[in-house]
Amino acid sequence: MKLYGSITSPFVRRIRFICSEMGIPFTLVDTMAEAGQKELRDKNPLWKVPYVEIDDVKIWDSHTIIDYLFEKKGSGNFRPKSGPHHYREANLQTAIDQALDNAILIFYLNKEGIKPDAAPYLTKNALRISSILNYIKQELNGNFFFTDGKVGLSEIALYTTLDWIRFRSVLPVEEDPIFAGFLNFHGQNKSWKETAPK
Repeated sequence: MKLYGSITSPFVRRIRFICSEMGIPFTLVDTMAEAGQKELRDKNPLWKVPYVEIDDVKIWDSHTIIDYLFEKKGSGNFRPKSGPHHYREANLQTAIDQALDNAILIFYLNKEGIKPDAAPYLTKNALRISSILNYIKQELNGNFFFTDGKVGLSEIALYTTLDWIRFRSVLPVEEDPIFAGFLNFHGQNKSWKETAPK
C-alpha cells in the first residue's frame, strides 16, 4: 500500500491511525516534498490527500479508503461500519468533516491575512464550526458516541479534527472541558501518539 499525504493532514492521519492499529503496512509518500507533490498531481486529478494505491486499486478519498481497508481486512477492534448505529455515525462523521473543512479554510485564509469577518460567507463558515462543535458535545456519551465503548469512525474523525484544530491553533478546543477530556482520554493510545502532527 502506497499512501500519499503529509503527517500534518488530519484526513491522512485517520488512515495512518487505522493502519497502525490493524497492523497494515504502507509506504508514505510525503506530498509536502516537491517530488511527492509532483507524483500526486500526475496520478490524482483532485490534487488532494489522502490518495492510496493498493495493487491496481487507486482511491482518493479517506472515507472510501477506510471502506476498502475494512472490506479487505475486517474492522479489527474498531466498531464495525454496519449495524443499527450506521446512519447516526454517518451523520456524526459528516458534521465533524464539515467542521474540519471550515477550520482548514479559516487556517489558510488567516495565513493570507484574511479574517472570518472579511465576507458574510466566511463569517457563516466560522459560525458553522461553533454550531457543529456544540452539537458534537451533546452527542458525546463520555469519551464515545455509542454505549459500546468502542472506537469507531466517528471517534476517529473527532480526534483527528480536534487535535488538528489544537495543533494549528484555529480554535481553543483544549479549553473546553468536554473536548479536553476526550483528547486526553484517547490521546493515551500509542497509535495516536505515533501519528501526531509535527
